[in-house]
Amino acid sequence: MPMKTKSWYQRLLATYLPIFYLVIFFLIFVFFMTVSEMSRQQTSNANDSYAKYVMQALESALQNIDRDFYRELDTDPDIQAFLFRKDDGESEYLLNSRLANKFKTMGVSYPLIHSIYLYRDADRRVLTSNAIMSSDSFGDREFAEELAGGGEVPYTWTGVRDYRLFSFDPTTSVVSLVRKVPLQYESRGFLVINVSVSGIRAMVDEMATQNVGSTAVYDASGRVIVGSVSDNLQGMSLVKSSYMMWEVRTGLIGGSAYRVILNFFYGWIALGFSAILLGTALIVFVTRRYTSPLDAIVQRIKSYSKSRSKELAVMAGGQLQFFETAFDHLLEIANLYTDVHHENLVYRRKTFFIELVGGERRIDASVWEEETGRFGMTSGFRELAIGILDIDKYPGFCGAYSYQDQNLIRFVISSVVKETAAEMRIAVWSEWLENERLTVLFYAEEPEPGLRSEVAVLCDRIRIWIQDHLEYTVTIGIGSVVEKLEDVPRSFDEAEEALTYKSSAGMNRIIAYSDTERGFQLDSFVYLQLIRSIAESFKLRDSDWKIKFAELVDHMRSRLFLRQDMVNLLQYMIFHISKEVWDLPAPYKEAWDRVTPELSGVLLDFDTLEDARERLEALLDEAAAWFEQLRPGKQNQELIRNVKAYIEAHYHSPDLSLGLLSSEYGIHQSNLSRLFKEEIGENFVDYLARIRILRAKELLQTTKDPIQDIAGRVGYLHYFSFNRVFKKIMGLTPGEYRRSTASEPEGG
Repeated sequence: MPMKTKSWYQRLLATYLPIFYLVIFFLIFVFFMTVSEMSRQQTSNANDSYAKYVMQALESALQNIDRDFYRELDTDPDIQAFLFRKDDGESEYLLNSRLANKFKTMGVSYPLIHSIYLYRDADRRVLTSNAIMSSDSFGDREFAEELAGGGEVPYTWTGVRDYRLFSFDPTTSVVSLVRKVPLQYESRGFLVINVSVSGIRAMVDEMATQNVGSTAVYDASGRVIVGSVSDNLQGMSLVKSSYMMWEVRTGLIGGSAYRVILNFFYGWIALGFSAILLGTALIVFVTRRYTSPLDAIVQRIKSYSKSRSKELAVMAGGQLQFFETAFDHLLEIANLYTDVHHENLVYRRKTFFIELVGGERRIDASVWEEETGRFGMTSGFRELAIGILDIDKYPGFCGAYSYQDQNLIRFVISSVVKETAAEMRIAVWSEWLENERLTVLFYAEEPEPGLRSEVAVLCDRIRIWIQDHLEYTVTIGIGSVVEKLEDVPRSFDEAEEALTYKSSAGMNRIIAYSDTERGFQLDSFVYLQLIRSIAESFKLRDSDWKIKFAELVDHMRSRLFLRQDMVNLLQYMIFHISKEVWDLPAPYKEAWDRVTPELSGVLLDFDTLEDARERLEALLDEAAAWFEQLRPGKQNQELIRNVKAYIEAHYHSPDLSLGLLSSEYGIHQSNLSRLFKEEIGENFVDYLARIRILRAKELLQTTKDPIQDIAGRVGYLHYFSFNRVFKKIMGLTPGEYRRSTASEPEGG
């Protein structure tokens, strides 16, 4: 006789009910254990928080006193006058009165202060806010004499001690802060600030709450300053100050919340049994309802298996095994289909995006709507624009994070872009086309006041969020706003070109293509002249070369130079300096050759214009320091310095010559010429010509005087000589120079 098979209803009840009862009883047990632990934890947390609060309040109050008095000791002339007994024509009585009033004022400002006194080593006099007296009649004489006699001055607040002004006064418990004065020189005395223990006690009492069982404050030696710790406490916390070396110990009256819960113990038991009965009824009802279809399916399978016994032999292993095999097969097929579909969709989405921004495929409105609909994206637009987020200092980014962390940060950046755009109601489509660059397509149907300004605001919000929340920053290039899908590649190219200005514009900023311009082509003549001036100043060891170099960098930054333009200009500057240095003696050239390779290396790997400026200036400073070590003796330097000053003051004189200078300074003409060449790096004639032409350039730029008059004003009797020398130095005639500077744009 075949064994009777239990229905699924009976099976499930026999399975679920024991588990249900076991879980219920276990939860009740866990509940009471949790309540107990929570009560203990809350007690501990409350203790810790209150102890830290008390210590922070005490530290803040005493540090404020310490800081303000430290500043007074360093700046107050009256304290200095008292200690050094300076006689400034002012009576000592007025000085002492003024200091006493200051002590009183500080006592009013800080209610914790009990008293202040200033001890002078010279005559063992003590000045308080109420009197001035000899230390012999001072009530705190033992403490003061111990410090004055070479005793160790505590670096922070002392422990509890007794203080009184006069020997017949009652003592007051105080803690003291001692500062030697003056601070920077040999001590002439010391200042003592006494804080009353009663004031500290009142302060702690004000911070006490009704949950606090006891609060105690101990000094560094373990003596009680405030209160004492009770033994009947739920827990005790201890906090130690690194500033005062004091300890705060607090304890809370614990267990009250736990006892309240225990009072309702029987109520919880009754509620628990009610929940068990209700749960049992619900299990029976739900099991009956949801196993009826399952039993019907099993019955159909049994009926079917009678005719297909061979194919369904697996039923012999049990119903559960049959169901498990069938469902596993179905789930495997469904998951495989889902994964393949998702991978195909992701690949197709990125491929379509590349085709769109790269212009590899002509995409019209119908194709756009079809594809964006497939991807579940918004399709409507009136304007579009491309933005590219470039991770700053990407090599450092790769070195700082693992591959998994890099992908996580990329995901965060993509999410920030989407969420920020959603807040501004701008549709975005972003893809990481390169490891360090996220390309974003912005589009909107009705952008107000316009997509261009909205994209700029959106990109800046994204930049600021990344700056505030991640360790790295991004620079964002923005292309032009377009209205047609076929113009999106142009916007993409413009965004990429905008990022090429990153070196001059700097990192962590927004660079719109519309804001860029090619400044090198506009002002090349001015830049080249500035570079020549830098080279000349460097050759002459004139520190003005730094100012001129900074001016050159500022020009490049304001014009948003392309990186290659910056490299070309800086290479030209290095070339000109090298050309000037080669006129100097051999040791100077050898010193210059030591830094030349490093200068060229900077131009290969700098990140920003400011980075290049700092590194180049450091290397040039190093070369200038070597040049300085090679200069002749101080006597010759002084002579040539005077000669230079004479030339610069009398360059306009046609009679100025080497012979005139030789007579003026009483040195043979040949010796003067040699020393001038060694010190300045060029001969007298060339130097004089350069000074005269430099002044002539200023007059040509700032006046409309005839060129012949300008020639006379800078020391040339004949116009033709002036014209020849000017063209030799500047490469063009005075007239051509005047016309070129007149055609330069303002601000260039």
